[in-house]
This record gives sequence, structure tokens and C-alpha cells, in this order.
Amino acid sequence: MMTRITATAALALLAACGSASVAEQDASAQTAVAAKPLAIAGVRIGMPATEVQAALARDGWKVETFPGYDWATAVEEQKRQQRGASSFDLPRTGIATIQAKKGDEALIVEFRPVPAGAEVKVAKYEAPMAGRTGAQLRAQLTQRYGAPTRAASPQLPLDLSWCSAGEPCRSAYGAAKPALHAREDVYHKAKLILIEGGDTERAWQAQLQHAAGGGTPNKSSF
Repeated sequence: MMTRITATAALALLAACGSASVAEQDASAQTAVAAKPLAIAGVRIGMPATEVQAALARDGWKVETFPGYDWATAVEEQKRQQRGASSFDLPRTGIATIQAKKGDEALIVEFRPVPAGAEVKVAKYEAPMAGRTGAQLRAQLTQRYGAPTRAASPQLPLDLSWCSAGEPCRSAYGAAKPALHAREDVYHKAKLILIEGGDTERAWQAQLQHAAGGGTPNKSSF
């Protein structure tokens, strides 16, 4: 019979992974279910900070917010870097990170400043395995996200990656498009991380440099 902690953790994981039968199901059968967009606890890459805060509060998360640069300050920092000046005194009036808890669940959301406010670039989630095996969690994740792009052998600890837009990546880390990685750590916790992808990071850096006056050089007169 489950302890109270185990039961809580089971519900926690389902919140991140989507509901599924407790009994292990065949992965090929799970793949037939329409895969949902890559998201953790309702948090998506590029989601505005205001929407994240509202969604987490609505779902009963206890949220703590940590300040960071807003867009204007990020642009000023970039300008100072270009001329080798210090940015130590710049104010932090934007949002850098949200740390949230709900029962045995823990969620960290990292943001980047954009002209309209702040948007999600990374989301990290963890919770106890709740007495389930890696194979059972793998089946639940497959039901939610579809067949993984890359998967470790079923005989090894849980280690799965989903890469979006049909990208045949070898790992969620370093992927060009948003990607999700799931694993079981040595403490038997399920850990999920949603990553923005290199294309988004490069586009944001280019936008920032352009706003700071260090973008594309002027067209030659010759």
C-alpha cells in the first residue's frame, strides 16, 4: 500500500507527464495516441512570464520569483560589453527565474528578457519516482509526447530525449529546436528538462546585438 508521500509523488509526476494507467503499457500502443506539444507542468518554451505565473498560481504551486534584467537593461549591458565597461551597477527589475513547489514536485523556470517582457527559455522539473519503474514512466511519457527521438536501452536507467520539428538529434542538449530530456537519477527521482534550442538562442542574441547597435554592418558603398 502506498505511503502518503508516494501517493503525492505519483500525482505530481502525472501533472508533468500526463495521466496514464498505473499498469505498464506497450510503448508502440502508446505512440498511437496523438503526441502533445513539449511542455512541463503547462510551461512551454517562449511562454510569457505573466502567463507562467498565472498558470502556476491557478494550479496550486507555491511560487518564488527572482529578479533579472529587463530588455532595456539587457541592451544597456550589451552596449557596455561592446565598449569594455562594467555592468555591475545595472538594476534588476525584470524576471530571471521562478522556483515553484507543490507537494513533492519542484519546478524551476528560467527566463530571458524580450521587448514585451520575459519569456521561458528553460524549464526543469523533478519529483520522486513514486514506486514506479523506469519502464512504467517511459510508457507514460511516450503516451504524452509520442515516441522519443532517442532512447537508452530499456535495461538501463531511464534516459529519453524528444526533439521537435522532426529534428533527428542525438540529445536534447545542443539541439537546434526545442527539446525535452527525461531521466531517472541515482536518487530515484524523475527529472525532466525542457530546453529552447540553439536556433532560438542565436536569434535572440542577434536581436540583442542589433538593439545595442552591434548588429549587421552597414552596406558598403562600393
